[in-house]
Amino acid sequence: MGDLVAWLKFAHLSALLAWCAALFALPVLLALYPQAHSGVDRRQLRAGTRFTYIAIASPAAVLAVISGTSLVHLTQSYGGWMLAKLTLVTGMVFFHAVCGKLMVRQHDKRQRGGRRWQPWLALVPALLVPAVLWLVLAQPRFA
Repeated sequence: MGDLVAWLKFAHLSALLAWCAALFALPVLLALYPQAHSGVDRRQLRAGTRFTYIAIASPAAVLAVISGTSLVHLTQSYGGWMLAKLTLVTGMVFFHAVCGKLMVRQHDKRQRGGRRWQPWLALVPALLVPAVLWLVLAQPRFA
């Protein structure tokens, strides 16, 4: 059982690393859309954004959630901090979905109009990811 937990932790941490990196990268890629002026630039940016979302972020998110859920049950980590962590992870999942929706919207958009708020989207993972990390490492007791 110890080996299984160790492998699940490895899979969970690896998947989280890839997922969190993608969550930081996606807002930056989306913010670059208004600056892509030529057709080649737009196609390359679309391809890079789609690759980041479909080939990196989504599989990593699924693996992180599955391995994390398995770890919760195998290690019986049912403390109050876990509920808080899962709430923040739910926020990460919603942010992931919002990035996907924005990506589809940008791909379908023909006109060039910039969205000045898109670079601010990077604040969402900048707040969620460290909060999750703190909850896991500190495992605070909630009344």
